Amino acid sequence: MPTYLLQAGKVEIERLRVRSIEINSTTTYRQSKISQLNLQQFLQSRGMEDILFTDITEEFGESFKTFMKSTAQRKAGYINKCITWLNRLIYISIDEEILRSNPLEEVKYEKKEPAKHRYISREELKKMLETPMSEPRLELVRRAFIFSSLTGLAYVDIHRLYPHHIGKTSEGKLYIRKQRVKTNVEAFIPLHPVAEEILSLYNLTDDSQPVFPLPSRDRIWYDINQIGATLGLKENLSYHQSRHTFGTLALSAGLCH
Repeated sequence: MPTYLLQAGKVEIERLRVRSIEINSTTTYRQSKISQLNLQQFLQSRGMEDILFTDITEEFGESFKTFMKSTAQRKAGYINKCITWLNRLIYISIDEEILRSNPLEEVKYEKKEPAKHRYISREELKKMLETPMSEPRLELVRRAFIFSSLTGLAYVDIHRLYPHHIGKTSEGKLYIRKQRVKTNVEAFIPLHPVAEEILSLYNLTDDSQPVFPLPSRDRIWYDINQIGATLGLKENLSYHQSRHTFGTLALSAGLCH
């Protein structure tokens, strides 16, 4: 275990890189690299290449926040992610008995603005339903977004949906039963007729292959934005909006409280 901050960050980033391959999600890995770069730039602004864990003080943490706000002009959410990364490395050093306690315990996180849970409206979802894409890749992503909007499943759960997760009731209605990747909690989801129709277009027999031939989420960023532009949406479309859309639709239909 390195006794210097940035060196320890490199070790942890490599561990997260390997982990990102195992779980097929690079979000944490990418964010850690960004936070590590900000720490490096802060140290360089102080004329330092690295710093010993034992030399880190509360002043160091407060100055890092000030650097992020004034010099880098970052917002609260961004700053908090960087502070989280710094604390992560410090707690690793505590686990390795390099430090006995966290010198940044009194360094507060920035107060964030209330989160905006963005979703697309019922009218926008209807427009998406009525607007097939000419390119096969975009059409696949459009259908996956609609499917998530009607099931509440995250992209990673759609990506890892296999035929054995699909069941049928005695009345012939299809449902999904699978462990959610993020929470490891089993979900039981009766399928909307439109979701059933989308499902019927893909693999429901070969359990060695997923139902939908989707790439990793990071590779469809441009595709989902292009779909939003094609539909004339005012704000950039993100795949996660499908889950918020599902929640909004469920609430408006009186399905949950």
